[in-house]
Amino acid sequence: MDTVNPRKAEELLEEAIRLTDGFDNRETQIRIFEMLAENKLNAGRVAEAEQLRQRAENLRLTGPSNDSLWFRVLLRTGQLTKARTALEERAHAERKAPVQTPRAHRETLLLLSLIASLQGDAEVAQASAVEGTARGLALSSPYITAVGYIRQGHATQLLSTYRTRREHYALARQHYARSIEFSQMLSVPRLRVEAGWGLCRAFGYAGDLTSALACAEEAIGIARQAGDEWIAALVRLTLGASYALSRDFANAATWLQRAMAGFQECSDPFGRSAAQLWLVYCHFHQQSTAYLAQWLPAVLATCRAHQYDFLWLRPTLVGAPDERIFTPLLLLARHQGWEGDYVAHLLHLLHLERVEFHPGYQLRIHTLGGFQVWRGDDLIPANGWRRRPARQLLQLLVTFRRKLLDRDQICEALWPEADPVTAQQNFKIALNALYSVLEPGRKAGAESAFVIREGATYGLRPAADLWIDADHFIHSVRVGRHARPEVDRMLQALTYYQGEYLPDARYEPWAAGERQRLAAIFLESADRLSEQLIADGRYAEAIDLCQRILDQDNCWERAYRNLMIAYHELGDRGQTARAYQRCVQTLREELDVAPAPETEALYAQLKGD
Repeated sequence: MDTVNPRKAEELLEEAIRLTDGFDNRETQIRIFEMLAENKLNAGRVAEAEQLRQRAENLRLTGPSNDSLWFRVLLRTGQLTKARTALEERAHAERKAPVQTPRAHRETLLLLSLIASLQGDAEVAQASAVEGTARGLALSSPYITAVGYIRQGHATQLLSTYRTRREHYALARQHYARSIEFSQMLSVPRLRVEAGWGLCRAFGYAGDLTSALACAEEAIGIARQAGDEWIAALVRLTLGASYALSRDFANAATWLQRAMAGFQECSDPFGRSAAQLWLVYCHFHQQSTAYLAQWLPAVLATCRAHQYDFLWLRPTLVGAPDERIFTPLLLLARHQGWEGDYVAHLLHLLHLERVEFHPGYQLRIHTLGGFQVWRGDDLIPANGWRRRPARQLLQLLVTFRRKLLDRDQICEALWPEADPVTAQQNFKIALNALYSVLEPGRKAGAESAFVIREGATYGLRPAADLWIDADHFIHSVRVGRHARPEVDRMLQALTYYQGEYLPDARYEPWAAGERQRLAAIFLESADRLSEQLIADGRYAEAIDLCQRILDQDNCWERAYRNLMIAYHELGDRGQTARAYQRCVQTLREELDVAPAPETEALYAQLKGD
C-alpha cells in the first residue's frame, strides 16, 4: 500500500470490494474500505479518501438491517401484500434520502420487484428492477447489478402479450445470461439459482422442456448445497407448471408435489397454494372429480384468506402465462357452489360473470387489415382451418355478431349458386370444421363456448370470451372523444384501425356494410383529429394521419388541404406543391372532377405567403 506499489494496491483493494459484495461479513468489508481510503489519502486524493471512509462508517452503523430481514421473512411466508406495502413505503423514503451502502439481495427495489412479479404486476416489477439495476451500477456493485438483471428477466416475461410471448421469453433469457456472467466473475454460484429459476420458466413456458429441466436441476442442486429449500421449491413449482402447460400431467404432478412439500416445510402458504392450483389444473384435465372436490375449494379458500386473487386474474411469475387457463376451474366451482361469493367476485373482475362455457382461453379475432384468429397464445395458421368455408363462416358470424342468422341466410350468403340440398350439406361440414378449429378439445355434442345455436339459427354466443378488434376500435374511439386530453386518446384509438375490414372478403356482398361503417368511423374521426393536430402545431403527426386517410380513401379532399397546411407550416414548399398536384391528379383520374374552390383558394394563398 505505502511504498511497494500503491497503484497495484488500489486495483487489488477495489477487486476485493467487488468480491466481498453480497456477503454478510461486514467487518471484512469495513476493513477493506478503510484500507482503500488510506491508500487514496496516501496518494493525495483526499476527497475520495473521505468518501470511502464515510462508506466504511455507514456500513459499521447500519449493515443489513432488521427491516431487510423482516421483509424477506414476509416474502418467504406468503405475506406478499404486507411486504409490498412496507417496501413501497421504504422505497419512497429512500428516494428522498438514498442509502449509500450496498445491501446485495436485500435492496429495497429488488425485493419490491420480485414481489410485484409474484403478484403479476409487471409494470411495477420492471420499473423497480430497472431502478435497482441502475443503483447497482451507481454503487459499482456487481452483485446488486446481477440481481437487478435477474429481476428484469422476471418482469420481461410478464410484460409479454399473446403476440409477443416468445420474443419476451428470449429477451428475458438475455437478462438471465448477463446475471450469470456476473456470478461467474464474482464466483458466487448462488446467483445462478434465481437465474436458473427464471430460465426454467422462460424455456418451460415456451415448451422447451429439455432446457427447462436442465436449468431447474442445476438451480436446485446449488440451492440444496446452500440449504435454501424455499428457492428450490420455487424452481420445482415452475418446472411442474411447465409440464402442466405441455399436458405432461404425470411429470407435472411429480414436480408439483415435491414443491408442495418444500413450501410446507418453509411454512409458505403462497407457494403451497400456487403448486396446489397447478395440481388442480392437471386433475381437471384428467377429469379426477374426487380430487377436484377435495382441493379446488381449499385452494379458493386459501387464496381468499391471503389475498392471492392475482393467481386467477393475471399472469404471474409462478402462475399462468395466460390467466384464462384457470377460468374453467372457476366455472366448475360456481356450478358446484364452492366458495360462491369469492368465485363470483373473481369472475366479475375478469368480466366473465355471464360466461356459461369456457375452453381455457380467450378467442381473439382480428379483422382490420387482415383476418387472424388467436386461441389464447396460439395463432390459427392459414392451413389450420381444415376447410376454407369454416373460415368464411366465422367471418360471416363476426360480421353479423349482434344477431342470429337463419341457416338459410347463411347458405344464401356463402353458397348463393348451390342448390338447397348441397348448400345445407356444405353448411353442416363447415360448421363442424369450425367447431374443431375454434375448440380442439371440445367433446362431440357439447355446447360450444363461442357459437350458439337456437333452433335453425346460429351466431356468436353473446357472453362468450371473445375479443374482436373492430369492436375494440369503435369503443376506443367513443372513449377518446370524451377523454381529456382528447387528441392523444384519439391517436391511440385510431391505431387499432389497421386497414379495411376483411380485405380477403372484399367482393363479398355480406361484408360490404360493415366495411363501409368502420371505414366511415375511421375517416371522420381521423379527419377531425388531423385538424386538431394542426391547430395544436403538431404538424408531423398531422401529416402521418392525413397519409393514413388517403391510404383508405385517396379522394378525401380535406386530407389534401390539411397536408398542404402542415407542410407549409413546416416550411416545406416543395411538399406543399406536391400535395396539391397529387390532389388534382387523383381527383381527375378517379372522379373526373377538379378540386373544390376552397382547395384552389388555399393553394393560391399558400403560394403567395
